[in-house]
Amino acid sequence: MKMLCLSPSAPRLKPELLAEIAAALNADGSRLLILAKPLAQRAQIFSHGLQPHTSTPIERNSLWQNILYPPATTERFSLDLALPEPLTQVYPVDNVSQQPELALLLTAFQRVGIESLLILPLRYDRQCVGCLTLFRSVTLKQSRWTKDELQLAQSLAMQMYLAVMQQRIEQMIRDRAYYDLLTGLPNRIFLNQWLTLALAKMPSAGEVLAVMFLNLDKFKNINDRLGHWVGDRLLQLIAERLKNLLGTEAIIGRWSGDEFALMIPGLSDVMAVTKIADRVLNCFDLPFVFEQSFQELATNSLYIKVRMGIGIATSGGLDSQTPIQQADAALKRAQNNGKNSYEIYTVAPLTTAGTSAVEQRWQLENMLDRVCAGLACRAAGIAVGKFNDQKLLLHYQPQIDTQTGKMIGVEALLRCQDSHAKIINPADFITIAEETGAIIQIGEWVIRAACQQKKLWQDLGLGDFPIAVNFSAKQLQDRNLIDTIVKILAETGLSPAMLEVEITESMPIEDLDLTIAILESLREIGVKISLDDFGTGYSSLAALKYLPLDRLKIDRSFIRELRANTVDAGIVRTIVNLGHELNLNVIAEGVETVEQFEFLRSINCDAVQGFLFSRPLAASDFESTMITQTNDRHQYLFHPHS
Repeated sequence: MKMLCLSPSAPRLKPELLAEIAAALNADGSRLLILAKPLAQRAQIFSHGLQPHTSTPIERNSLWQNILYPPATTERFSLDLALPEPLTQVYPVDNVSQQPELALLLTAFQRVGIESLLILPLRYDRQCVGCLTLFRSVTLKQSRWTKDELQLAQSLAMQMYLAVMQQRIEQMIRDRAYYDLLTGLPNRIFLNQWLTLALAKMPSAGEVLAVMFLNLDKFKNINDRLGHWVGDRLLQLIAERLKNLLGTEAIIGRWSGDEFALMIPGLSDVMAVTKIADRVLNCFDLPFVFEQSFQELATNSLYIKVRMGIGIATSGGLDSQTPIQQADAALKRAQNNGKNSYEIYTVAPLTTAGTSAVEQRWQLENMLDRVCAGLACRAAGIAVGKFNDQKLLLHYQPQIDTQTGKMIGVEALLRCQDSHAKIINPADFITIAEETGAIIQIGEWVIRAACQQKKLWQDLGLGDFPIAVNFSAKQLQDRNLIDTIVKILAETGLSPAMLEVEITESMPIEDLDLTIAILESLREIGVKISLDDFGTGYSSLAALKYLPLDRLKIDRSFIRELRANTVDAGIVRTIVNLGHELNLNVIAEGVETVEQFEFLRSINCDAVQGFLFSRPLAASDFESTMITQTNDRHQYLFHPHS
C-alpha cells in the first residue's frame, strides 16, 4: 500500500498560485501567510497584485489574530455555510471602513483603494497553518462576496491547507527531530501531524482508518531486573519486528516509553482491522533473541506479551484526538483482559460477524450520546426532538431501621432503558459513561430528578426521610459540583438535610484534596455524606481518617455469606463498632435473609437495605408500597418478605 503522506493530492505552494486564485475569485490582490509552527524556521509571506503598505504585517491586527487563533467557544466572524467543524472557514469583510478592528489599517487600505477583504484561514482539526487574504478595490463593480465565491474560497482554503500539511509531513520525513532516537520510528509529534493530514484527506465513506496503541506487559520489570540496556534493545527489536511485519501497510511509531502506535489508512472495513490486529498479536508468539545471554535467566531470549487498544475512524471530518482517545480508552479496557489481547473502540456500528460485544458497547455509547444531547437541549430550552432523556430512570430502595422497622431513608438508583424498554444493567453503562465523560451530565440529571421526586413526596405528606444519590469519581473532580447542587436545591425547594451523597470507598480519586474540599463544602450546606462499599478497598481506614462522613455502608460481599460465628460476622461486627466509635451511622446493604437481618439487629447495626424488605422500585410502585405497608400514614413500616 502506498503511504498516504507520500501521495500528494493538493497543489504545490508557489507564488504563481496566488495569481490564479485571485483571478478565480475576481480579486485585485492576494497575500499568503504560512505560519512558523511547527516546522518552518520563520513565517513565510507571498503576495500578488494589490497590497496595503504597512510597517508591520497586517496579520498582526486583532481581526486576523481572532481568526487565526479563535476563542475555544465560537468564532466571531463565522459564515454559516452548514459545513461541519473543524473544517476550515472563510471570513468576509465587505466594507473595511465599517470594521472597527481595522481602524489602524484603514489609511493603508484607502491609500491603495482596498474596499473589501476575504480572509481564508488554512485550518483543520483546530490547527491553523496560515491564512490567505484576498483584496478587492473600489474600482470593482461588485465589492461584496457572493455565496458562490465564498464556497469556492472555502474549497481553495482546504486545498491550500492540505498543500501546507503535505509539505510539512515531507519535511518531517527528512528531519530527525521528529523521530525517536532509540528505535528510529516516528515520534508522537510526527504521528499527530500525520493523522491530522490523513483524516483531512480521508473520504466521507467507504474507507476505514485504524489507530492502534500497543503496550508491553511488565516492561518495568525487565528494566528493573535485567537492566535498562535490555529494555532499550527490546524496544529496538520490537520496532524491527513490527516494520518487517507491516511494511508500508502502516505508519509505525513510538508513542511513549513502552507504548507503540500503529496508524493504518485505507482499510476496507472493520474485519480488515481485526485481521491486522491478530497478525500483530501473533508476531509476539515468538521470542525476542538478544546478542548475549542473561545471567539471571540463563537464556538469551525473552517472551513478551502485549495488549492493544484500537480506535477506528470510518469517515473524514474527525479531529485527530478522537481516534487517539478512543484507542487509549480501549487500551485501558484491554488491561483487564488476558495477555496478548486487544479491544476495539468504534464510532460507528459494526456489522461484521464476531463483533457482538463491540457492537453492544457502541450501541450503549450511542444511546448515552443521545441521552446527553437530550439533556443539553432541555437545559437550553430547545425542543428535544429525536433526543430522549426518558431513557434514564430512577428506582428507589428503602433503608430500614433495624430496631423499629421504620423507613429512615431511600437510595435513588440509576437505571437506563434501551429502545425496547428493557432495563440495562447499570454495571454495563455506568463505566462507559465515566470513560466518555457523560457521567457529569447524567449525574446532574440524577441529582435533579431525585430532589424533585423527594420534594414531591414531601409535599404529599410521605415523610421526612432523606434521599441518597451515588456519585462517581469524575463528579467529585468537578469544581462546579457545589454550585450545581446548590442551584438544584434552590430550584426544587428541597432542604439540603434531605439529600445524601454516597461515594464508593474503592473508587479511584485523582485529586484527594479537591475531593475532600468538595465533600466538606457539601457538609457545610447541610448535605449528608455516606461511604458506600466500605471494607472493599485497601484504604478503608485512611478514608475514615480523611473524608468527612456521616454514614458507613457495609459492602454486600460481607453480608452475602453472613452467619454467626463466621469470619464475615467478625468483620461486620468490627465495622459496626468502629463506625459507632467514630459517631457514624452504619447501614448494611444486600440483606436478603431473615438470619442476616436478625444478626445485624443483634449487633446494633443501625439500618439495613436489601431484597428482604424491597427491591428497587419505580417511583409510583414505591409510593404504593409506602402507603399499603402502614397503618399510620406518618409511620411507614417495611416488613421482611416471607
